[in-house]
Amino acid sequence: MRLNALTAAGLIAAVLLTPSSGPAIADDAQKLIDDAAAMVRAMSSDSSWGHFAATYAEARAVVLVPDFLEAGLIVGGGGGQCLILARGESDDTWSVPSFCLVVEASIGLQIGLQKSQIMMMVMNDEALFEMLSGTAKLGGKAGLTMGMLGGGVEGATTLNADVDIFAFSRAQGLYGGVKLDGGWIEPDAAYNRAYYGRAVTATHVVIDRRVSNPASNGLIAALAAAKGSSPQ
Repeated sequence: MRLNALTAAGLIAAVLLTPSSGPAIADDAQKLIDDAAAMVRAMSSDSSWGHFAATYAEARAVVLVPDFLEAGLIVGGGGGQCLILARGESDDTWSVPSFCLVVEASIGLQIGLQKSQIMMMVMNDEALFEMLSGTAKLGGKAGLTMGMLGGGVEGATTLNADVDIFAFSRAQGLYGGVKLDGGWIEPDAAYNRAYYGRAVTATHVVIDRRVSNPASNGLIAALAAAKGSSPQ
């Protein structure tokens, strides 16, 4: 029996949304942050970063996916835990991270299993607030406009006002690049609660900055350092 894209996405979402228990959530949350910090440092020291540095410098926020798994056989799909951080409107400093999930489904001749690291650069407030509210759809006719960079593709050197999100990926596997059309972003309330010690929305974390956790300072420092990185 062939699964359709919606069924494939549902199965992936069910796996990703299955919660850990007790203190394990906080441990998993910290590992995700540490992995994201390592990912940012690796991306910003890559020889390709110079193509993306100008776009990154103008980004309103970033979504970091340290471990995105994509699998496909006629029907493709993928997903991973991720983090959203935003720049301050007045001082250019980074917020602490809010936890979320990204889930993707696509139809096509995709045969393989691939793990990728993805950085999405969110270019405007509208796209950011859709992500924080859990209503963001990626690509497609009704979704946020995506510009995919990476996977051997040269990055844009000029900004396109019509693009809500640029994505830069580092992938190893049978096919390069990651398609996110048809996917969505889902805030992870359980991880936010475990990491910050109380119930808090993604908007409270990223925009209002009502909570803090010094264990995320390494990730924030990596993002701040990446702005000026331009390897030769």
